[in-house]
Amino acid sequence: MGLTAELLTGIQEIDEQHETLFEILDKLQGVVKGGDNWSVVYFALNELSHFARTHFVVEEALMRLHGYPELEQHIAEHRAFSAHLAQLEEQAVRQDVSLTIIQLIQRWLVEHIGVSDKSYVACLRTMPVLR
Repeated sequence: MGLTAELLTGIQEIDEQHETLFEILDKLQGVVKGGDNWSVVYFALNELSHFARTHFVVEEALMRLHGYPELEQHIAEHRAFSAHLAQLEEQAVRQDVSLTIIQLIQRWLVEHIGVSDKSYVACLRTMPVLR
């Protein structure tokens, strides 16, 4: 699954980063489904984790810059997701990652982008810089 039209924020950099998250997730799903070596699964999870953290820094900086009132809640969501990915990396070392887990990650991304990210973008659009 890639970034669908409903999930576009209209902020090019953020949309491109979201698309990259889905591309990495698709790759991860492929290596899990294909029964690849567990080191490949681990490194795909690690790539997703690192890129997600980089993306979260960009989003949080944008929200902080514009005084987004729900910043702390958004940061908490990011931290929880990052912690979950770290646990999955540990599971990959134990060869315990399933397609169901990958689908849960995908569902979290869709819900987070569709609700939380859309909310902060709507708020920022009321500010002169993003109109």
